[in-house]
Amino acid sequence: MLHIPRALRVVFLTLAALLCSTYILLPGQASSDGQKPFLLKDTSAVKKVAVIGAGAAGASTAYFLKDFAEKHDVPVNITVYERNNYIGGRTTVVHAYDDPEEPVELGASIFVQVNKILYDAAIHFELPLVDYEGGSADGADQIGVWNGREFVVVISNGGWWETIKMAWRYGLSPLRLQNLVKKTVGQFLKMYDEPVFPWKSLTQTALDLELTAATSTAALDFLKLNSVYPPFTTDLIQASTRVNYASNLGHISGLVTMVAMSTDNAMAVGGGNWRIFDKMVQTSKAGVLLETGVTNVERKDGGKTWVVNAASSSGDELEDEYDEVVIATPYQFSNITSHSITPPETIKYTNLYVTLFTSPYRLSPKYFKLDKGLVPDMVLSTLPPDEDETTKGVGLTRFWSVNILRVLERKLENGVKRKEYLYKIFSPTYWEDDEILEMIGLPGDASALTWTHRKLWQSYPVEEPRTTFQEARLDFGLWYTAGLEAFISCMETMSLAGKNVAANIVEGWVSERRAAEMPKMPMERDQAL
Repeated sequence: MLHIPRALRVVFLTLAALLCSTYILLPGQASSDGQKPFLLKDTSAVKKVAVIGAGAAGASTAYFLKDFAEKHDVPVNITVYERNNYIGGRTTVVHAYDDPEEPVELGASIFVQVNKILYDAAIHFELPLVDYEGGSADGADQIGVWNGREFVVVISNGGWWETIKMAWRYGLSPLRLQNLVKKTVGQFLKMYDEPVFPWKSLTQTALDLELTAATSTAALDFLKLNSVYPPFTTDLIQASTRVNYASNLGHISGLVTMVAMSTDNAMAVGGGNWRIFDKMVQTSKAGVLLETGVTNVERKDGGKTWVVNAASSSGDELEDEYDEVVIATPYQFSNITSHSITPPETIKYTNLYVTLFTSPYRLSPKYFKLDKGLVPDMVLSTLPPDEDETTKGVGLTRFWSVNILRVLERKLENGVKRKEYLYKIFSPTYWEDDEILEMIGLPGDASALTWTHRKLWQSYPVEEPRTTFQEARLDFGLWYTAGLEAFISCMETMSLAGKNVAANIVEGWVSERRAAEMPKMPMERDQAL
């Protein structure tokens, strides 16, 4: 669930260290226009596929499965099962004041141009792209990194003077990080193209691309090994891993950290990033079963097909048979039972509370121990000096980040419009209204909060260092996308996981067809007779 801080991009721009870059709709917003499964006249030739889950991975699987199958003249009938009433998974919008004109991302907020699948899909579907800037535009367009006692750094777009100050403070570490990010992310991007794509083994691919050094080493050590040192790492890189992955540098892999620092050209789809995945599912011409949870997946009588049982929210029980099944959701959250499946690895997911609220008041300088002035529009967090990077958890600050997303105009009952700030808090625990009021300096004044919305996400795996990863193929005709989450977890990589599974499925069909069409040798014909 990447929420890459805009202000970090400002830091690297001012230091001439440009970096290369990096997942629910409300009822009624899903793609529920009555589409039926895509069927051809010769149904005996049609390959049937079940996709379980309509998030980034499931939508991408359906989209690319249809695309690849058409290119190889393989007729395909896709059914997407989704237990929720929306398409998009961990991409979601809610509406401030319950006003449909004020959508707010509750899940994954941004992507960048180097995210080939998301960016290309947005362009292809002609979806509106907006720069992800945020902020209040009232004099505090800054980022501050807060350690619970003080702001260790406050950054603004201050031109050459800001550049000089940053260069003096951090030396060569930003430039070394630039080179490290380009090298590491450059290797990762090879996974999109031949001869690497489509890959069969993620573990072997990481090894072949020389990414294992980055996946197996904690960012704290990976950065030091590449001559990137504090206070740059503790001030800014750790602020990024905390807001992006709720992790300190001692508990996150070097590879994931490089992705978290890839911030150039951040953007979002107007109206919500879920629109990309909704368009993908529509384009796939899949049959979409919303509010329908899969309960059981079993291989049919030891054969090559799979039987999928599901139940709708209205109590209907469904059963169908498929050539291929793609589990496009973390298995541990799927509620699927099976005697035929060896369950994939269970990995720990991070609990992340997202709190949205509006108020006519800014954050309190007193709360942040400032004598005067405005609190920066974006407050990231890091650890205080007595808690080093090996510390687990959020530490003294109690939040990963808090920032002003934008300024809204709220129409009051008397018709007068009032300026209000729209805030977002990322935290590991629930923030009560009283705690928010304290942060804006008005404890006990409930009227200071005009709208609130909270969501608890199992947002992404705990991205600790490792060398092996869950493979995509669980069994013949049975596939899994969530193994890539422990490698890198974001909208783009889940879309890549779906695309890779789709390519492998169609590649298998084409190979099967070619084998069937190959003329038999004389001995084979005799044996057949």
